[in-house]
Amino acid sequence: MAGFQALKAAGVSIVALLNRRFAERDGGAGLAAMLANTRQLKTMAQNNGQLIQQPSISVFCYRVSVDTQTRAGWSAVAGADGIPRIPLRLHFLLGAFAATVEEELLWLGLAASVLEGEGILTGPLLLPVTWAGGATVNPWRPGDMVQVVTDDLAMDSMSEAFQALSTDYRLQLPYLARVICLDSVPQAVGTPVGTVAARVDRLEDALTP
Repeated sequence: MAGFQALKAAGVSIVALLNRRFAERDGGAGLAAMLANTRQLKTMAQNNGQLIQQPSISVFCYRVSVDTQTRAGWSAVAGADGIPRIPLRLHFLLGAFAATVEEELLWLGLAASVLEGEGILTGPLLLPVTWAGGATVNPWRPGDMVQVVTDDLAMDSMSEAFQALSTDYRLQLPYLARVICLDSVPQAVGTPVGTVAARVDRLEDALTP
């Protein structure tokens, strides 16, 4: 289980892993991964050279969902220790932006190779997060693990996503990070109620004060 900052920390950890391996394997091309929002994706597609360096790999988080496979188990644990938990999945699209199609395919293949080879994030691969004021918070607990696997996203859903972005369709690889289990404020566990029963042999005894 982890603190509420773990969603952000998971995204940061995925990008850090990609950048670490890119520096070792991109042949000096300066390939960089970044967490991208919709505005940044449009900027990358326009290639205006002002905000986004190329070549780049975008990590676009488009959905967060509840992990139904582990939800019931964590609810049972919460009933025992009084700590509510919600297991989440972080869905993201991996895209490549470069000067040519050949380069984009090259860098997208490299990114996929990195995540396939190191799809389990645990220990030092799970990074802390930094607040706007500069304070660093580590939301992870000993034994926490996040698995990064390919996702199954229909072509229609992919096209609809790019229509919503008001930009041309680009080749993307869908992934998800699971399970990011966020814990909440512990709730007080109620004291068991005991029932005391007394046997009465005669009606007169029950009515006697």
